[in-house]
Amino acid sequence: MSDAIPHATVHLLDLRDLPPPQPMERILARLDRLQPGERLLALTPFYPAPLLALLAQSGFAYDAQAAGDGARLVICHDTDRHLLGAPLPP
Repeated sequence: MSDAIPHATVHLLDLRDLPPPQPMERILARLDRLQPGERLLALTPFYPAPLLALLAQSGFAYDAQAAGDGARLVICHDTDRHLLGAPLPP
């Protein structure tokens, strides 16, 4: 049996050109349509600290990393937490 992480659909939101609070609003709106087994990759103009607690309270798992041009945030349903370590498309 393989220990490989299964492929998961990844939806990309590049929000780096938007002013606050638009990135957070768009992420939350997109999460309403996120299906089990899918991930959302959001590129934001800043580290989304205010959003992180809200995600956890709403049943989502995430991996947030600061980047030179903002932050990279991978989000999935908490039950799909294992998908956070799966490779992302280039």
